[in-house]
Amino acid sequence: MSISVQDGVVLASDSAVEHRGQVYYSAEKTMQLIKGMPIGVLVAGDAAINNKAFIDVLKDFGAQNRNGHGSFDKSNFTVEAVVRRLQDYLRSMAPMQVAKLRSTLIIAGYSSHSDTPEVWNLVFDSSDGVSVSQIWSPIEYGICWEGAGECLHRLMSDDFTMDGSNEASSPTLVTPGMPIHDAVALTRFLMDATIGYVRFRADLQPKTVGGPIDMAVITRHEGFRWVQRKKLTGPSLGTR
Repeated sequence: MSISVQDGVVLASDSAVEHRGQVYYSAEKTMQLIKGMPIGVLVAGDAAINNKAFIDVLKDFGAQNRNGHGSFDKSNFTVEAVVRRLQDYLRSMAPMQVAKLRSTLIIAGYSSHSDTPEVWNLVFDSSDGVSVSQIWSPIEYGICWEGAGECLHRLMSDDFTMDGSNEASSPTLVTPGMPIHDAVALTRFLMDATIGYVRFRADLQPKTVGGPIDMAVITRHEGFRWVQRKKLTGPSLGTR
């Protein structure tokens, strides 16, 4: 899920992932795309590509574009340029494997000379391999999500339909001037509501939403910061 306002953008994801019929609740789905740059990404859908965790593929891309030849000029870049390079990177990996993926990336952050954030979609589909579209431009704001969206549609739409679509919503809960702390609180509420809705729906099986919530904010001056993140060690691993 992503909420974009004038003050910044919030990215949040649950930790559930399904693999060969088994659901795990400790997957990484949200990360800073390239260290030192105010851009984050979250993954929805299939969690692996070429038998490699999708989040590790994104980390490889980030490392490749952080230092050395071909890295981005951190004083002069656009979010679109980063998204387009990621699109080419993923397309080049394995065309047959990519065509079979059912995944979507939400990429959000700031271009170097922009005062407001923007949000992009990178979708894997059989027709184009990997397609790109902009969800929110720097002068727009609102909520968008991928994955299990029935609960969110019911909360935010008076005209909910059962057609399974979950397009970017009308910003009924968000105003452009909403402070980033309130955007974080709203994100947490919507994530908790979605997880609870799936948990208690007896007819929704398997339970592919759940586990700890990872959440980050991206702001103009502070860049990418974690609000909450599950730990890899300790008794709380895999629990809420």
